[in-house]
Amino acid sequence: MKKLFAIVALVAAMFVAGNVQAQNMVYVGYAPETFAYSNSSTNYQGIFAGFSKNVNLAQGIGVAAGAQFRMNMKNTEDSNQLGSIKTKNNQFLVDVPILLNYSIAINRDLAITPFIGPMVSLAVSGNTKTITHENLLNTTHEETLDWYGDNSNMNRFNLYGVFGASVRFNDFNLFGGYRMGLTDLDKSDNGTLKTSGLFVGLGFSL
Repeated sequence: MKKLFAIVALVAAMFVAGNVQAQNMVYVGYAPETFAYSNSSTNYQGIFAGFSKNVNLAQGIGVAAGAQFRMNMKNTEDSNQLGSIKTKNNQFLVDVPILLNYSIAINRDLAITPFIGPMVSLAVSGNTKTITHENLLNTTHEETLDWYGDNSNMNRFNLYGVFGASVRFNDFNLFGGYRMGLTDLDKSDNGTLKTSGLFVGLGFSL
């Protein structure tokens, strides 16, 4: 962890220095996520949007760092003659990826860039809302569970290993890859919880 903080500080120092060559990019994308428990797994839909700055260290070699906002969501509904139960799960996260990359220029307008590196993630909030409707009494009851409440065993912090590649054409960047959660998000001793997932996005260079 200390080495990771040192890398973050180094990259931040390079951004502050005005004599480095850098490229800015804004992007949006789709990022489903799997929550893998000890004996089961749950799949969530996910979207993200962010900003990054790529600092050129040498010819073709760079370090891209930035921040992105990400949302995971999953809705389910079960119903029968007695009533229905709807659940709405939402999680909101802030990610800070730091990715080493190598640009392979095909021509002046086209380049392929593999990337790899860590991503620190903080869950800002998460909750499950359950809506129960009873047909016989015609009543509806709502209950919200805070994932990170006082009695929760969920850890807000996560560290991912990220790898993938992007294809740049002029100012547009199409990218995709995989993120693998390295941290056990279950703080109890009764099991483990890790997250992972593919991602794909489209960016525009500023």
